[in-house]
Amino acid sequence: MRSLTPTLRFLPVLLGGAGLIALVGLSGCDQNTPESESDQPAMTQQSEKTEQQVLSGKIMYRERMAMPEGATLTVRLEDVSLADAPSTVIAEQHIDDPGQVPVPFTLRYARDAVVHEHPMAYALRAEIRGPEGQLLWTTTERHTVELGEGASGEDATIMLQKVAAEPPKTGMAGAREAGATFWAVGNEPGWHLAIYPEDKLMFVGDYGETEVTTPDPGAQTEGTETIYLAETDTAQLKVEIIETPCEDTMSGESFEYQVKVTHNETLYSGCGRDL
Repeated sequence: MRSLTPTLRFLPVLLGGAGLIALVGLSGCDQNTPESESDQPAMTQQSEKTEQQVLSGKIMYRERMAMPEGATLTVRLEDVSLADAPSTVIAEQHIDDPGQVPVPFTLRYARDAVVHEHPMAYALRAEIRGPEGQLLWTTTERHTVELGEGASGEDATIMLQKVAAEPPKTGMAGAREAGATFWAVGNEPGWHLAIYPEDKLMFVGDYGETEVTTPDPGAQTEGTETIYLAETDTAQLKVEIIETPCEDTMSGESFEYQVKVTHNETLYSGCGRDL
């Protein structure tokens, strides 16, 4: 019987220890709970700041025509609040091969990107470029949008204006870009000549009333003179290029060559240069 006494006395101690451990564990849980709850408002605020907002709409233009294959539409939402500073892009979307209008778009931006309450602080811009990067349609006026709490939530409509095609370059600069290596010009009546090596000769005379294009017959050289003898079914063209300084009779501009062009039986005199 005496051997049981120590055991009976020790049990309360063990139970007391277990109860103490349990209390410590519960105490630890009670301490962590308020910390996690206190973090929730900060996490909510951070989530609200980075929350994605959506601005949708459509792109229009008046012309009844489809965009060329390979075209690209770009839509931007910009902060234009500072009149004396460049605009800041808030959101941007690129759409390849948009086809025909109307073209829907969707811009996504963070809520904290909207920091101004003024209704004129934000605007939409859009442009359509062709496959070679040439500008085809663009916005020509400011399309302001309201963002934030005062926003109506309605879809935006952006009307684009067609960009006028750049007129083709004419005269000497246009001929050079097209591959001509020689240019001649004369007056009374006004005329000009462009030589495209191994391709063609183009002559325009009588202030544009006469136009002749012939295959390049190849040059014949005799001393300081180069001659072209070309013809078509309806015209004969003889070009004589003489390596001697020449001054234009109207502008006074200096050229390196004297040039004579005979179209059928009509002689035109002037000056020329290498391009």
